[in-house]
Amino acid sequence: MNWIRNLAVVLLAGEAFFIALVPLALLGGLVYGLWWLLRHENLPSWLRVVHAYLSLAQAYIELAMQTLTSPILRVHATLATVRGWLGGKRSTGGGNR
Repeated sequence: MNWIRNLAVVLLAGEAFFIALVPLALLGGLVYGLWWLLRHENLPSWLRVVHAYLSLAQAYIELAMQTLTSPILRVHATLATVRGWLGGKRSTGGGNR
């Protein structure tokens, strides 16, 4: 009766392989298709327009984030320079002093 158990294990392993292979093949085909579409010579015209608008939006967002964070970074850089002039870094944690 051990051969029936071994046959069942082999059949279950084959079934699991097939069940895992189908989504993997579909996902691989989807990734390849998107990669092929994203090459600029294959991109449809309407997707080129969408890509251009998304690039413009990304540039505006990066400019806004740079504008918002530059004063904060400038203050921290100035504070670090002053701390360096006044004698180095000080420990803010509760470790051994």
